[in-house]
Amino acid sequence: MKIISTDNFARESVADTLIAENVHDYYAKEITEFLQAKYGGENASRYYKAVADDHPLWGGMAEFV
Repeated sequence: MKIISTDNFARESVADTLIAENVHDYYAKEITEFLQAKYGGENASRYYKAVADDHPLWGGMAEFV
């Protein structure tokens, strides 16, 4: 699994960021819960989540240009 951070407000202009890849499912869940508790929240600019290894990252404005 990959751990990524996405825009917490779903703005299309903001790109996803890769935090870690090739992480075991159990640890990916634990790490994302930690990151979300420490750096996330309703007003945070980023949201952390675990996704499949083949999940493509959103490129932000580069997707449109």
